[in-house]
Amino acid sequence: MPSQSLLHLHEIASFKRPDLELAVQNLARSAYLGDYTAVARILGRYKFYIDTRDRGFGSHLLLDGYWEIWLTQFCARNVRDGMVAVDVGANFGYYSVLLAELVGASGQLLAIEPNPHAMDFLRRSIDLNGFLRRTRLAQIALTDPNDKLVSLYIPHNEPKNAAVVEPGFVADAVSGSLVNVRTATLDQLCQSYERVDFIKIDAEGAEEHIFDAMQETIERHKPMIVMEFNALRYANSVEFIRRLTAVYGTLRRLDFKGQTHVVTPEQLSANDTGDDWLLVLSAHEPA
Repeated sequence: MPSQSLLHLHEIASFKRPDLELAVQNLARSAYLGDYTAVARILGRYKFYIDTRDRGFGSHLLLDGYWEIWLTQFCARNVRDGMVAVDVGANFGYYSVLLAELVGASGQLLAIEPNPHAMDFLRRSIDLNGFLRRTRLAQIALTDPNDKLVSLYIPHNEPKNAAVVEPGFVADAVSGSLVNVRTATLDQLCQSYERVDFIKIDAEGAEEHIFDAMQETIERHKPMIVMEFNALRYANSVEFIRRLTAVYGTLRRLDFKGQTHVVTPEQLSANDTGDDWLLVLSAHEPA
């Protein structure tokens, strides 16, 4: 176990999962600032703003100081100094803060989050940790190549589950709210970059639309892509799996130990129970 007051990045990347979870928990601290806002120490090294009404995500960070440690460690092992990383569906910025340090001062982070409330917290956390100069923030929904307004439904107690809804959707004011957000494609947002190395996508069912509108970015930069996948969310999951497989010829699944395993289209198609999987698309075997 580490003796210093804060964890190092290499420890986040290399510790065994139980050891890292315990180390982070031992360093977890939080302070309530008022107005449903707390600041917490996460991953044993970052200061992070949390909406205390967020029961699913915020409560874990307040008590434990981490979220999805398997994906956290995967990011820490595979994102390097000087890279350009993209966080799609950045939410309150847990992965954004980590990725912003991993890319270093010579790299860049593009954090995309359509929820204006979450984006406000994300911006403040990025700024608090000194990463604002290397971070580009986009309050955009990645759903359509045309610049237009769409409705985003945001559950009050689970804002990480915010999703674009069809016109005419009626929100229950007690459980959630609707906001209008602008749209773009990842190809449009990444057009000016000379490199794109790593893309994380967590978009509550919009993954298929996002993927279809990022083909130029994939073709130009051959990035590693980590994407949430749920076969029940897509109109034709078999066809979507075929398009995903065609990118690099191999699909991998990230397990709860932070390790990747080759997965076949047949195995993915059989996952029709509504479970969320993390898929890794990469031209080479990840670290």
